[in-house]
Amino acid sequence: MNRERSLWAALVALAAGDAATTLVALEMGLPEANPLLAALVGAVGLLAIPLSQVVYVGGAAAIVRVVEDHGRRPVLLAGISLSAIVVANNLAAVLVVGWSA
Repeated sequence: MNRERSLWAALVALAAGDAATTLVALEMGLPEANPLLAALVGAVGLLAIPLSQVVYVGGAAAIVRVVEDHGRRPVLLAGISLSAIVVANNLAAVLVVGWSA
């Protein structure tokens, strides 16, 4: 169970990192790459960014809840992997734009 808690902590930290780096990127004038999220930001404002991460983590929790014990770790690892890629992409975009400013 300790490993699973560590995976949850990583997923939540990366979701927070995604929200934070996305907000920084948007403040720098970069566009939201996800068309659905871009539409939500246009409709309800920047609050859509952290709320989307709550939905993301909640979706992972819902999936983990219905899979057997042996499927829990792969679900969490998939979410962590996807989030890590997104955060790395956001950081790279922010650094490139910030570097050239």
